Amino acid sequence: MTTLTDALDTLESSNRTTEQCGVWTVTGRDTVTERVVDFISTADDEVVYMTVEELLTDEITEGLSTASDRGVSIRLAEMSQSAESTLRDEIPGARPFESLWDWGDTPAGRLLMVDQEKTLVSVLVSGTGDHPPEPRDETAIWGTGTTNSLVVILQALFTWQLDGTRE
Repeated sequence: MTTLTDALDTLESSNRTTEQCGVWTVTGRDTVTERVVDFISTADDEVVYMTVEELLTDEITEGLSTASDRGVSIRLAEMSQSAESTLRDEIPGARPFESLWDWGDTPAGRLLMVDQEKTLVSVLVSGTGDHPPEPRDETAIWGTGTTNSLVVILQALFTWQLDGTRE
């Protein structure tokens, strides 16, 4: 077993250059945040982001601000007044849009779409209590590519929701 472990440790991750048709899962709030920050960092044109306030971290705010500085259009769903105030200060060019539902009443976590070809959806789930005051953690699914089913569905949702408000 040590030989297998040693062999796996020496493998480098591959950079896939072909479009993937699957949907992947990530679990854990910190891991989901890493994926969100990674997706935002690759944005060229547009980031559309919806979240509950407790998941809006400094890392994400900084990533959105950096993307905005690069000329990426940042669209953010309306959140609590304190979160919106922070985002207005940190990302003055971000444009808010009205969410279709109140996320406070659901276990929803985040919806993210980057350049209309990368998407992520997360939900809050029972966890270990690592994120007080709530013992909730997070699980997300994500996909990439213009023919990926998750991307196509979220693209349709956001296009409908943002119709007429895109540049």
